[in-house]
Amino acid sequence: MKITKTKRILAADDDLLDDEVVEDVVDELSDTVDDLQEQMDEIEEDEILIEEDINIAGHYIAQCDICQGIFISAVNTSDQVVTSITGICPLCDKESEQFLNWVIEDVER
Repeated sequence: MKITKTKRILAADDDLLDDEVVEDVVDELSDTVDDLQEQMDEIEEDEILIEEDINIAGHYIAQCDICQGIFISAVNTSDQVVTSITGICPLCDKESEQFLNWVIEDVER
């Protein structure tokens, strides 16, 4: 086996090493970065509107007849006696009878 002298190829095209081409590419990239920065500076964040006082006092705690899961019901206490409701259980996603066994009350600290 005989080894012959090889020659390295640095670039397939001489235009790739042309300083003007490199400067043009750098200028275009710089303009693009500037445009993106301007767009980012113009973005205004939305105001955070989270209600911090979540009042669940007066709601029933319900228990699903099928899965026996316990959850806060949308039913509020009233002067009428309600022992159960029928609806879709948020835990097992099945229509069931939901027993309203407990009431959530405010506690003073």
